[in-house]
Amino acid sequence: MTVTLLTIRALLFRRRSLALLLPVLSVPVFVAIAIVRGDVSPDSQGIIVGRLLVTTVAPLVALVLAVTAIGDERESGTIVYLATARISRLRVVAEKTLAAAFCSAVLLLPALIAVAVLGSHLGVGTDNILRGIGGTLLVSTVYAAVFVTVGLLLKRALVAGIIYILVWEGAIATVAPSAERVSMTAWGRAITDGGIYGLQSDLMPTQSALSGVVALVAVTLAAVALGGWRLSRMDLP
Repeated sequence: MTVTLLTIRALLFRRRSLALLLPVLSVPVFVAIAIVRGDVSPDSQGIIVGRLLVTTVAPLVALVLAVTAIGDERESGTIVYLATARISRLRVVAEKTLAAAFCSAVLLLPALIAVAVLGSHLGVGTDNILRGIGGTLLVSTVYAAVFVTVGLLLKRALVAGIIYILVWEGAIATVAPSAERVSMTAWGRAITDGGIYGLQSDLMPTQSALSGVVALVAVTLAAVALGGWRLSRMDLP
């Protein structure tokens, strides 16, 4: 777990990571506004948790941390040491993913607390609150895995990731039901919003929570495997 611990230390204590608290804090702000205005409803939870946190904030945080976790190694040249050390390439990618996912969870903590507060005011029950938190963490984990691997494939992985989040996840997959079948955030919303009754039809997930969990776990494992394969075949200086 040495790679994981060193990566966590490097990720958490840097300005770029701390700057990610700005979008994260937008979630507690919107929750506070909804509570003060008395606008706590199933729809407000679906919008704040499903559309804001799961679709935009959590992916953005995980994306930046994942790209940084592997990008810094490439820029500094320490990836050569990792690739030649007595550690399997698959383990390197898995530990980088674990570190990025852990740091994402730490930075998302204010938003996750806000999810619990919103759920308690809405009275959805502990089960649905845990679904909101668990779905968010699963989405951040799959993004960590995917973009650690993308960071090994592309030099401008951060730009590619931002375009993907804004265009595919933030626009196309939120309005086209057919696109939700291949949307990581739609799988997350199936978990977080699937147990909320009274949502408007356009906010209701089209997939089951179980299918969302299976899809997110499967993509995470596939991304780590692909990343390990890619790292083992990279031409390193």
